[in-house]
Amino acid sequence: MNAANFFKIFFIWAFAFCSSVVECYGAPPVNMPVGSRFYEDFELLEVKGLIHSGLLSTRPFGRPEGARLTLEALEAEKERPVRGGASRILRRLEDEITRELYDEPATEIKPLTSAYLQYLYSARDPRFPEINSNGDELENGSNLRAGIASSATFRGRLSVYLNPEYRLDGSSRGSLEQGYLMLRRSGAEVLIGRDSMWWGSGFHGNLLMTNNASALDMIKVTSGHPFLLPWVFSKAGPFRPTLFLARLESERDVSNANLLGMRLDFKPTGSFQVGLSRVFMFGGEGRKSLSFDDWVDAFFAGDSAEHSDSPTNGNQIVSIDASYVFINDRWSFLPFSGIKLYTEWGAEDSSGATKTPTGRANMYGFLADRAFWIDDLDVRLEWANTARNARYGPLWYRHSVFTSGYTFHGRVIGHHMGTDSRDLFLKARYHLANGMVAAAEADFERSGIHSSGETSRVWYAADISIPAFEDMTVAFGAGLERDDGEDGGVFWSRVDYRF
Repeated sequence: MNAANFFKIFFIWAFAFCSSVVECYGAPPVNMPVGSRFYEDFELLEVKGLIHSGLLSTRPFGRPEGARLTLEALEAEKERPVRGGASRILRRLEDEITRELYDEPATEIKPLTSAYLQYLYSARDPRFPEINSNGDELENGSNLRAGIASSATFRGRLSVYLNPEYRLDGSSRGSLEQGYLMLRRSGAEVLIGRDSMWWGSGFHGNLLMTNNASALDMIKVTSGHPFLLPWVFSKAGPFRPTLFLARLESERDVSNANLLGMRLDFKPTGSFQVGLSRVFMFGGEGRKSLSFDDWVDAFFAGDSAEHSDSPTNGNQIVSIDASYVFINDRWSFLPFSGIKLYTEWGAEDSSGATKTPTGRANMYGFLADRAFWIDDLDVRLEWANTARNARYGPLWYRHSVFTSGYTFHGRVIGHHMGTDSRDLFLKARYHLANGMVAAAEADFERSGIHSSGETSRVWYAADISIPAFEDMTVAFGAGLERDDGEDGGVFWSRVDYRF
């Protein structure tokens, strides 16, 4: 079965089936933002062996799903007790999320659900502090960001979420970072508005979808929780489909181009997860007006939709990602108690008589818990590569018709390193007493590898997060950025408050 037929059969069937799933949670259907600390918490609990059914590689997901995962971890803790930082994380999740499950669905308006204030000073125009920050553009000198989150829920089915932000640097301006209306009915979620997405197990970046660029204005359909397909297909484990259609900005080579994306997550075992992703850029001003058949070809990856001799000639990228969690209960000589291995392989466009993809990229990574036999220490390493060869490396994220590339407001939608690049990222975290977390990271990036203008960038940083009060967290950090021999220091602080 080819990819087109697979997507055609699965998405029609899966969405029809997930609409019949019985909804059993009363928590409001509001997403936990892509950058929320909750996702790192859930991943650590997964590597601790407390979460087995979660499909954590597709974000965001809603607070009801977060509550379900927390309950799963609490139940697993009875058989597999944890201590130290993991225990404190679990207690915090229990307090912040699961209490919502026991509230009857009702109409509730919260003008303030959370607020944050961030200050960053840079001795140069920074690059690395902008990575995976919803398209935020920072400047040399002082940068201030202040934002709030507001939500309203109506009978536990319809929700509105708003996250306006005020920015002060060389100019003063406001923006709506995220804002959407979400309808949750019979297991399915429909989102209309602006939100970020993250597809894949990578922490520092993925090939197709991250929050490196600004949040997309879109219509998105997904399932509120993973579900089992009927009959023999239940052996494939929990499934979760995602489908969206977004409109890109007007200030680009092809104004108001469309971006269609679809993803399928499934988990054959409690330790092994697979994700299949596809995005397709097409249409826009000056391009062929799409007929119904053209839309069908775009949706189902028809052979006539993406090639240079096609009037549609869209820009398509596909990937497959996978992760595996190994819990080390037997071999004390291994320098970890649990490890998560993950990878993603991508291909872009196709050409020639065989219509084979003309570009390849890949990413590998791991997260080790209790690294080097040190309690409460976890270590992560990631390697990403869009420069696999001289012929096709410069083509990744680029297209002959959509010459602005795979970008939104000038920022790469996928991995921040961009075209013809390689990136090595390392991070270590240590969970201190009283909920404090200290972290150090380093990033080594090379871009334009197969060109005459190759550049190298290095980033070193350290930060500490401190729970100041019951609902407030304060963080401080400092970093050093080096770009082809030019150095620049960065300092930042952030305060988060949850009402």
